[in-house]
Amino acid sequence: MKSRIALVLYLFVNILFILKYSLRVFPFIWSALICLIYLLFIITVLKQQAVRYIKEKWLIPFILLVSTVLVLAQSKIDPYQIQVDRWSAIHNFLDYLFEGRYPYGAQTHLGGYGSPFPVWQLFHVPFYLFGNVGLSFLLATFLFFHAVYKLLGLKVMFYSFLLLILSPAFLYEVMVRSDLMSNFLIVCAIVCYIRKYQFSFSNHWLLLALLCGLIMSTRLSAVIPLIVYLFYDYLNARWSVRIMFSLLVLMTFIITFLPFLLWNGEMLFFFEYNPFILQSRQGNLSDFLLFIPIGIWLSLSWKGDFNRYALNTSILLILLVCVTFIHNMYLHGNWDELFASAYDITYFNMSLPFLMLALSSDDQY
Repeated sequence: MKSRIALVLYLFVNILFILKYSLRVFPFIWSALICLIYLLFIITVLKQQAVRYIKEKWLIPFILLVSTVLVLAQSKIDPYQIQVDRWSAIHNFLDYLFEGRYPYGAQTHLGGYGSPFPVWQLFHVPFYLFGNVGLSFLLATFLFFHAVYKLLGLKVMFYSFLLLILSPAFLYEVMVRSDLMSNFLIVCAIVCYIRKYQFSFSNHWLLLALLCGLIMSTRLSAVIPLIVYLFYDYLNARWSVRIMFSLLVLMTFIITFLPFLLWNGEMLFFFEYNPFILQSRQGNLSDFLLFIPIGIWLSLSWKGDFNRYALNTSILLILLVCVTFIHNMYLHGNWDELFASAYDITYFNMSLPFLMLALSSDDQY
């Protein structure tokens, strides 16, 4: 049952993506046919358990080959010609930083402003120096697959890889040099490492608090998977530990912004397009109040079942986007504009690493 739900959600995210972009080229009937072919193809691949047909010694060369093809394909696309500015939100930020100009004042190549928080911006420095911040997907996918391999073994790792490269949404992220899914691949990897090396809340709360604070300083939504994973142990910890944990998470988050606060505090907090406004402007308070009970239930109901954890996390991330979109459509009366620029459906991609984990770690297809 869990794997069926994960499969439906995995197909939902990718088919929604296929519909958005195929409808720009084909009439609806042809777009629907493409979606049907993709659906049948994915189900066939999973049912055939394709991992059995590739010998273990060929797995790593195969992964390296696919990665090389993706890098070469990405390099053939002029990033300044695409209508996605996640890459330039990072690249131009770092341009300003190394030029000694206040980096949160940097505009993207489309005229917007960068919303990623400091830890995520600085994470991209090596890739910026290499000339392409979009290459961060290589490190993100490597960490994800290494963590999955360490925790769940080679078979699960390869199934995850198969689901990744069969995802049009992921391939799109790579081609346009988007950083969103890379962020969540790394978060998913961190959770896998925490479980593999048994970092418990009772014995390692200090380390876990630092991790949560640093992850929260990539983008706010990135801390959700860690909250789902740690919430039960957090509730069962001593009051003193809970208070110190919460304070340390907040302090770590604040410290990452301290250099930018001292540099230009007015720009950081009162600029119309500061990163806090950009990361929260589509949300509504009532949505947040709705997510609290849902998030608590999903955080408490997985009860040590890691496969269920991955599924619950993906459900929460998908609900976050769905409810926000539906509420905004209700407020603006634009129900027919799901595929318009006002609604970025790539936010559903946040759930894909956890959906892949839920699917590949369950043998029941």
